[in-house]
Amino acid sequence: MTDDREVDSTAGSDGGSVFSRVVPNFIRRRFTLKFALILVVMGLAIGVIGATATGAVAEQVEQNVKEEYQNLASQQANAIETWVERNSISVKLASKDTALSRTDPGSRFDIQQELATTAGNVYGVHGIYLLNYSEHAPRVVASPQISFEMNLSETTRAWIQSTPFDSLDVMDVHVTDVHRVGETPVVAFVSPAADHPDRYLVMEYSVADLASSIDTTSDDRFTQVVNDDGIVQVAGESAEVLGQYGDQRALHPVTLAATLRGTDRPAGVIPDMAAKTAVIDEQYTVGYAPISVTNVPLNWTVLVHEPRSSVYGFVWAISRWGRLATLGGVILVGVLGAAIGYNTTRDLNRLRHWAGKLRDGDLEATAGTSRIDAIGELYDGFENMRSSLNQQITEAERARKEAEVSRAEAMRMNEYLQQKAEEYSDTMRQCADGDLTQRLDPDGENEAMDQIATSFNEMVAELERTTEELKQFAVRVEETGEVLQASSDSVRVASGHVADSVQRIADDADDQKERLQDVSAEIDDLADSFEQLAAEETDQDVDEQVDRLNEIAARVGEVATLSEETLAESGIVAGAAEEQASELTAVSERAQDLTQYARPLHDALEEFDTDSEGDLYVGDLSAD
Repeated sequence: MTDDREVDSTAGSDGGSVFSRVVPNFIRRRFTLKFALILVVMGLAIGVIGATATGAVAEQVEQNVKEEYQNLASQQANAIETWVERNSISVKLASKDTALSRTDPGSRFDIQQELATTAGNVYGVHGIYLLNYSEHAPRVVASPQISFEMNLSETTRAWIQSTPFDSLDVMDVHVTDVHRVGETPVVAFVSPAADHPDRYLVMEYSVADLASSIDTTSDDRFTQVVNDDGIVQVAGESAEVLGQYGDQRALHPVTLAATLRGTDRPAGVIPDMAAKTAVIDEQYTVGYAPISVTNVPLNWTVLVHEPRSSVYGFVWAISRWGRLATLGGVILVGVLGAAIGYNTTRDLNRLRHWAGKLRDGDLEATAGTSRIDAIGELYDGFENMRSSLNQQITEAERARKEAEVSRAEAMRMNEYLQQKAEEYSDTMRQCADGDLTQRLDPDGENEAMDQIATSFNEMVAELERTTEELKQFAVRVEETGEVLQASSDSVRVASGHVADSVQRIADDADDQKERLQDVSAEIDDLADSFEQLAAEETDQDVDEQVDRLNEIAARVGEVATLSEETLAESGIVAGAAEEQASELTAVSERAQDLTQYARPLHDALEEFDTDSEGDLYVGDLSAD
């Protein structure tokens, strides 16, 4: 792998800041060194974890082995204690038979028969006899196996000399150490006979059965029972019984077992005893447990032995294979890490060189990989980015060209619009100056400008027509105003004449009215005179004349009334004539004002040049 620089992507996070403070920069700059550092850390972690786990497993297994040997020694001790208790009970029960206390003639045969029956009923009895212990010598009273009156002190039963018979209570049982009777190692159980202070029942049990019951199934493991003096009491090999167990160092577990008597701890174990030729010629593990039976004093210790290589072979195998597995894991991590790191570094270097080319603008450079992980995705991302950049550059170039074309078109359009705007401005200025004959020329180049020209032309045409119509209207108004003024003047003069004539008629009617009133009064007086005369005279002619005078007076009254009405009507007519004359005067003044306003309007409209002819309709004002 090569040490190439890389970008530190961890600087942005909190973990990265811690990483940057702890790791030197020369490592942070190189992916290979960082990856190697990670591999070293992983290897150390795997080694520490493997060693710790292996040690923990080995320690646990070793602890299990210790517990196993403690339990095994305790179990063997319990088995021996059970054997001793069972045999003690058997001899105690048998010793309480009253037949054993008989001293009458012929009782020896009965006692012998009783002992034979007892031996047949109790399992494992090697020998049974009734012992008479006196100051002279211990002699056999009766036994199915031993001769009558035999002095036991002269036999291999040396335990008799050291047994405190005098201190044995009737409920006590004395258990001897192992001794040989013939070729058979046995243990004697002694119990005082009932009702006879010098007689003791002795039952001998072969330890061969006991040795077979505590023997283990393992070829390398063996169990022995040793007393406090270091003499083997029970062993799987009969030749080892009553042999010396070993030197003082070998008796160390026996010494430790003696300290356990009377405590709650039933057993112990020594995992690493030194090699002893008398025991095992290599390092071994020994489990020990004292044998304690109530009311039975014993100084035996059960010892369970096995070579250390056999005991801890599994532990050592676990440790060895654990170390090998840890070493293999470290090597595997190193090899796989090196392979992965090499491939990763190679691909990253290729990617970095490719990125440099892309950064320098070489978008034609390509790189590929067959990886499908994140680095492969990164390659794909760079390829997509390169393709995207190419596409964007192509699109940008095309857009630039389109922009240049659009810019040229915009400039041309701008020039066209400026030119058209100047043309339109000149035409509009001429129209504003009064030349309404000018028109904008749409050329079809720009729809908006053509629409402006069309709309403006329509507006100017409409304005031209309106101006022409206003001109004609002004002329008509001026002419009509003059006609109205002349007509109103004529009507005013005529109205004046009419008013004068009516006034004169009214004056004449008034005079006539007064004369008619006088005539009517005179006629009335005359009629009254005629009536008085008629009253005085009864002439028919007078009556007729009176009637005629009354008729004339009535007609004169009617004429006077008519004259009065005519006078009233003439007054009304005169008032109407004066009112009409006043209205005509107002009309004349308005016509004069209209003429005054129409003339300047006409003069102003004459300044506009128009080609259209107005079609404004104004009625025949002069006719009115």
